[in-house]
Amino acid sequence: MKISSKARIGAALMFGAMVLIAVSIGWANNQVRAAVEQRRYSAEIAGALNDMRMVTFEYMLNRRERARLQEQAVWQRLERLLRESPPHLNAASAETVADLRTQSEASHRLFGEVGPEPGAGVVDEIRHRFEIQLSSRLLILQQQSLVVAAQLIEDAGVRIDAAQRRVVLLTAAGLLLMAAITAAAVWISRRDVLHPIARLEQATREVAAGNLSFKLDVESTDELGEMARHFDEMTRTLHDSFGKLELSNRELASLNKELESFSYSVSHDLRSPLRSMDGFSLALLEDYGDRLDDEARDHLHRIRAASQRMGRLIDELLGLARVTRAELRMQKVDIGAIAREMAAAFDRAHPERSVRWEIDASIPVWGDKELIQIALQNLLDNAWKFTGKTADAVIRVGSRQEGADRVCFVSDNGAGFDMAYAERLFGAFQRLHHESEFPGTGVGLAIVQRVMRRHGWPLWAKASSGNGASFFFRIMEQTDERREQGHPAG
Repeated sequence: MKISSKARIGAALMFGAMVLIAVSIGWANNQVRAAVEQRRYSAEIAGALNDMRMVTFEYMLNRRERARLQEQAVWQRLERLLRESPPHLNAASAETVADLRTQSEASHRLFGEVGPEPGAGVVDEIRHRFEIQLSSRLLILQQQSLVVAAQLIEDAGVRIDAAQRRVVLLTAAGLLLMAAITAAAVWISRRDVLHPIARLEQATREVAAGNLSFKLDVESTDELGEMARHFDEMTRTLHDSFGKLELSNRELASLNKELESFSYSVSHDLRSPLRSMDGFSLALLEDYGDRLDDEARDHLHRIRAASQRMGRLIDELLGLARVTRAELRMQKVDIGAIAREMAAAFDRAHPERSVRWEIDASIPVWGDKELIQIALQNLLDNAWKFTGKTADAVIRVGSRQEGADRVCFVSDNGAGFDMAYAERLFGAFQRLHHESEFPGTGVGLAIVQRVMRRHGWPLWAKASSGNGASFFFRIMEQTDERREQGHPAG
């Protein structure tokens, strides 16, 4: 059974138990209210009967008309109470009220038969005895009515006690039922949810530790069982993939070593004929330059320039390969301090130029110092080169905070470029200006992109033709390669 189905059944049982308890408590509470109403009603009847008895005593002692009027008022109140009995009386109480009504009516009739006190000098022995008997019968009847009313009050109290006991019993039974449902839900949750989740957590720790052969083996058919089977399938797939990846890495490492040997071999093999071309061309110019015409000397100069440019290209390619292969050595690096040292070197090497440098006092980052120096050197080389034809050249190096990250930038007010060609900017040998305007190999920005990519720092540029260029990289230290190397796949 699915966990969602079990949850719905448990919720339905809990809701049903709560409804049952609420209905039971409501019923019992109605019983208590009915019993309380009966006791109040009985107390009012008893009060009316007691008032009737007091009025009767007063009338018999004084035989005043005021007492007869009081009796009439009390009787009307008593008659209304006996006629308008509460609807929740039980059968015994209703029968008792009916008896009280009969006795009260008889008492009222007897009171009406008791005449006023005879006048002075009138002696009627028979009438006197009749009134004595009538009064005695009246008082006895009223006393019996008071006893019945007292019994009615006592029955109401017994009924209240019984109703309260039912409320307590129903509440206790409801709480026990809810406790049983809760205990069953907890037991099912521990068996079907918490235990599989604990196994899944253990499995994730094992996989994170590199144990890709760990299996959950959860036999349930619910969502967690399905998840466990998918997890086992995932670990099997990962195990196979990492095996293939390890084999590919070994082959790739072997190919890289072969490629590195080949690149160095090719570079050295190429350098020798390049040096020969440049050297013999120079020898021809020095030894036979006066015998050659202008066109021949121009050809030799072109041969020398091409060989020297090819040498620089070989050096740039080797530098790009080193940046890609080099192992990161992470440490705290101050980009501002490095930029100031490079700015001073530019000024010393080119005293004829006047460039205003605006460099932040401190730009601390966490990265590989050597690679960052290489990237910053290429960025500043570009800024220096493309501000060569600007009268008031300005080169800025700084940073700004953007949310939780820090964005560093290198900007200038030089030649700039058209953003329509920005996608070609970081490709090797991609140039946006002709070499006759701004010399270079077109590899510098490709090296910068490789360095930033190694650190996990996004790199982008903004520029416009004739208004300078700005290169930005976002410092995201949480993605450095040290953490990547700690992963089992790394």
